[in-house]
Amino acid sequence: MRNKQDFGFWYSTNTWFEEEFIGMKNKLKDNLTIILKGYAIGSSMSVPGVSGGTMAILLGIYDRLISSISNFFKDIKGNMSFLLKFGIGAAAGIGSLSFLIKWLLEKFPLPVSVFFLGAIVGGIPALYNRARESVIRLSSVLYFLLGLLIVTGIGFIPAGILNVTPGSGIVHYIMILVTGIVIALALVLPGISTSHMLLVLGMYDDMLTAITEFDIVYIGILGIATLIGVFLITKPIEWTLKTFPHQTYCMIIGFVLGSTAEIFRDKILPAIPAGADAFWWVCSVLMSVAAFILGFMAIKSLSRFED
Repeated sequence: MRNKQDFGFWYSTNTWFEEEFIGMKNKLKDNLTIILKGYAIGSSMSVPGVSGGTMAILLGIYDRLISSISNFFKDIKGNMSFLLKFGIGAAAGIGSLSFLIKWLLEKFPLPVSVFFLGAIVGGIPALYNRARESVIRLSSVLYFLLGLLIVTGIGFIPAGILNVTPGSGIVHYIMILVTGIVIALALVLPGISTSHMLLVLGMYDDMLTAITEFDIVYIGILGIATLIGVFLITKPIEWTLKTFPHQTYCMIIGFVLGSTAEIFRDKILPAIPAGADAFWWVCSVLMSVAAFILGFMAIKSLSRFED
């Protein structure tokens, strides 16, 4: 009798340890996935045409990010934990790989740009699966074209056309607040380049100067305005994702594909030298094909780890 009791005790203990181990393993995998995706998003934000929202969509973490911010006060502990892990990864990516990517874009603009082009295309199948319905309707095509036209049109707005830098005193800081909200829009919506929006507003150089000179007042106001903008924007986005998922994802696919126009215009086309010979074309095409496939497979592999 005692042996049976001992066996039952050890069996239940071993089962408990096994369940705990599996739980810890899954939790560790989830935490590492969040940090890794944050790292990928942070490191890619320096690439023209690649927005943080685009990468979040392609990596399958966008919905969770929107929900965590929109419903922050409903589960402060859980949402804070998720956003902190994501923020650590993003900050690490910005602080490490973003400088390397900028250097690679300057030295090898064609293959690096094509790599990110492949990454964007590689995430489209996952987006299509979310938007897919049994029948492709005319409205689906119209939503896709609308998203495509919006992002493509924004990309062609000349830099500095909405210059908000002139002025001083209270007016200047009000314009910084407006800029922060616009930055939030660019950060949250996929396909809209944050750096391009700053150029359109004439704030790109000012922001870089403020960061390098550590202008606490400027950075603080801009940061607070951006946070306010993010909280204001995420709620309606979450509502549209839940209420009209098919239409929203059709438009998002348009946003994402539209963002490739900026990569072509600003990086790929300028990288082609005038009067390039046949040898250059053969080498460049081979490298570009390899870079495209690498980017495609990299994002496809990461997007499999859905949150």
